[in-house]
Amino acid sequence: MTEKSSFFKVEPEGPLRIGLQEWETMDPKSLVSGNPIQRGHIYHEYPNIGYMIGVWDCTEFVEQMGPYQVDEFMLFLEGELFLDLPDGKTVHIKAGDAFIIPKGFECQWRQLGYVRKIFMIVDGDIPQARNPSLERITVVNLDKQKFDFDISNKDIQFLNAAGTMRVEVEQLCSLAQPPKKQIENKLVTVLEGSVVIGATEGETTFGTGETFYIKKGTEISMKTDLKTKMINACYQTP
Repeated sequence: MTEKSSFFKVEPEGPLRIGLQEWETMDPKSLVSGNPIQRGHIYHEYPNIGYMIGVWDCTEFVEQMGPYQVDEFMLFLEGELFLDLPDGKTVHIKAGDAFIIPKGFECQWRQLGYVRKIFMIVDGDIPQARNPSLERITVVNLDKQKFDFDISNKDIQFLNAAGTMRVEVEQLCSLAQPPKKQIENKLVTVLEGSVVIGATEGETTFGTGETFYIKKGTEISMKTDLKTKMINACYQTP
């Protein structure tokens, strides 16, 4: 599987033999402290509408307080982060957490050491429509979904203002889905169990802790274990 495939694994350290590339230096005017070195790899993007998914790592820095520039879903792989709010409260993020910062939300990024994350970024105008998940930093509750007999279900925990990006925790109980065309891009991390994805390239199994990406328009089949839990970050072009 490669990034040109209809679906592929998102490697935490970037693609094999490529890894993470050093990115441009942050604007010093945006920083309170630090001289951060950031690296990353973009796996898929629509540059004209500010959409991308990828992996990013960075050394210590503290940003100025201000409105967040994009809607961003993040799965923290390593390190810890403090997001300070104007009211004096702090949201503490650690390795293993998944969270979303909505575009325009006022906060200060404060990391005191090295961090690495998988991300999905969506940019664009902010419509007037509002919902509660836009008024906070959402740390995804991975324990909220409990298996109830043999029922498959989803719990949507974030929806951006434009309605193009959502984050959900999904439970699947022994699913065998025939080939179906995907109507959105989907970044998936398996929390429990395993998922078998099939397409023209063949079948691939993704186990607990692995992340994969399915491109919009892809026709895929899906099979799961008796009890499989996933976190999905989804984007549907407007």
